[in-house]
Amino acid sequence: MSPDDPVLRPTGRVTEADQSPARVLWVGRVMVILISLALLGLLARVVQLQAGPEQRIAAKVDSQQSTYPLAARRGTILDRRGRVLATTRVAHRLFVDPALIVDHSSFPEKAGFGLGYDPVEIALALAARPKSRYIVLDQRLSEQRLAAFKTIKLPGLATEPVLVRDYPQGTLAGQLIGFVGTDGEGLEGLEKDLDKQLHASSGRIRYQRDARGRALWVQAGSYQRQTDGQNLRLSLDAVIQSIAEKHLAQAVEKFNAEGGQLVVMDPMTGEILAMANYLKKTDTHPTPFSPAHFGASDPEARRNRAVTDVFEPGSIFKPIIWSAATQLGAADPSEIIDCSTTGVHRTSKGRVLRDADPHGRITWDEVLMFSSNIGMSIVAERVGAEKLHEAVRRFGFGAPTGSGLPGEVGGVVHPLKKWTHYSVTSIPMGQELSVTPLQMVRAYCAIANGGLLPTPTVKPADGQGGPLAYDMMRVLDARIADYTRSVMRRQVTDGGGRYANSKLYELFGKTGTAQLPDFENGGYHQDQYVSSFIGGAPVNAPRLIVGCFIHRPDKKIGHYGGIVSGPVVKQVMEQSLMYLGVPPADDASAQRDTMAMNR
Repeated sequence: MSPDDPVLRPTGRVTEADQSPARVLWVGRVMVILISLALLGLLARVVQLQAGPEQRIAAKVDSQQSTYPLAARRGTILDRRGRVLATTRVAHRLFVDPALIVDHSSFPEKAGFGLGYDPVEIALALAARPKSRYIVLDQRLSEQRLAAFKTIKLPGLATEPVLVRDYPQGTLAGQLIGFVGTDGEGLEGLEKDLDKQLHASSGRIRYQRDARGRALWVQAGSYQRQTDGQNLRLSLDAVIQSIAEKHLAQAVEKFNAEGGQLVVMDPMTGEILAMANYLKKTDTHPTPFSPAHFGASDPEARRNRAVTDVFEPGSIFKPIIWSAATQLGAADPSEIIDCSTTGVHRTSKGRVLRDADPHGRITWDEVLMFSSNIGMSIVAERVGAEKLHEAVRRFGFGAPTGSGLPGEVGGVVHPLKKWTHYSVTSIPMGQELSVTPLQMVRAYCAIANGGLLPTPTVKPADGQGGPLAYDMMRVLDARIADYTRSVMRRQVTDGGGRYANSKLYELFGKTGTAQLPDFENGGYHQDQYVSSFIGGAPVNAPRLIVGCFIHRPDKKIGHYGGIVSGPVVKQVMEQSLMYLGVPPADDASAQRDTMAMNR
């Protein structure tokens, strides 16, 4: 054996070579234990930080989490043919980060002259918030300024995309559509009334970022999807609305009137096809109200007066009482009524009434044709207060129409117990009550469609293109409604409505020239009027009812309803029916003859 063989070594002696493997093994075991303890400690620290971190550390962690909003679009408002009336689009907001500005002294001048702003206003905005990193200069850049911005390389000046409400039709139907605030909430008009359907719910996404602000990951359950608002289609027709606004504005300016309203309805459904409001141009409201610039508008110009303002209707109310009295049998169409050759009549209660022109002995039909106050009062006394009051309320007066339009009022019809002996003869002349333009046009729809009073609506369908059961209530026998319409046709051809007589369509209607009440001194103003005309066509199958109401026209120019408002209704009716494809009277007759021959 070799002397170096371990077996031959003396007992108790261990060399350095013998100790090396054992030491390595021991050190390795210690390191494994230490590393395991370190990992367990680190894991425990992670658990502790996750479960209940110290406030100092929690604040640091939270500062590295960001939430990114996900914008949602408010619903679009469309007209009946899908034309956009109000929508949401992407615009650009202009802002400044003062910390990035290189030369503060020249910045306002460069930004102002480069983009078309007042440099002084920019300087003041910067001075007002010296420590801010975000100062908005323009909430919505115009296309021209956005193009100019892209050519300017100015440190500190930037844009960001934002969703804004846009009205592509400009001022069209502005009072009816309304507007939204900067937060996207409807404030007036249909924007407010339909806010629940149009409202959009924004979403968000929460993510972790590093020290440099770079996104690392999205936390589980931190994504909330945005929800766009519902698109809504109205009964309004943008073309008919444009026609109505054009001719209404021309009439108000021509007769130097205070303002006016015009309503177009489909008598068979109650759908509102147009609702126009116009105020005479003044320094306060030099242009029509625009929903896109509501902040610069006069509140008086924003009001939808077709449903918010009331007036005494005057003679346009006579067909309502005339038809009701005829149905009650208080007068026979062929009956001769003595309306006095002097034009002066004393009622059973001693009240003196006058007609503008003496009519003498005329038929009940001619009482309506010639708009005789005397003839109406004679028959109204036969009807009596109770039935007269019932008829007025049955036609919907004294209560809102149910249209749901914001701000709608119900007008005034006094309770029967408050009627005096004058009331029975005042109501048939359109006095002692107040109405809205929409109420009057609605009542005429019942005469046009065979006696059914519709509920006006701006929402013609269920939102999905399906049918809608229109709300109708019978207020006249169909025979009486048709007969009243035929008499009103003669009012246009032979009576005071001659200025509304159309060569294209057989139009029926009624004029009204109502004096405005003098609330300070009692009685009525002698030189202030509401000049009205309501008409429908074609007479045998009415498609439209058009009502025009001009307030305070200049008496020196003209104030009679037939002269002021009659031509407006004629023009709107002709252009609207032609647009709808309704054949003119001669063409319609020819078509009927052809159909009869083909049978």
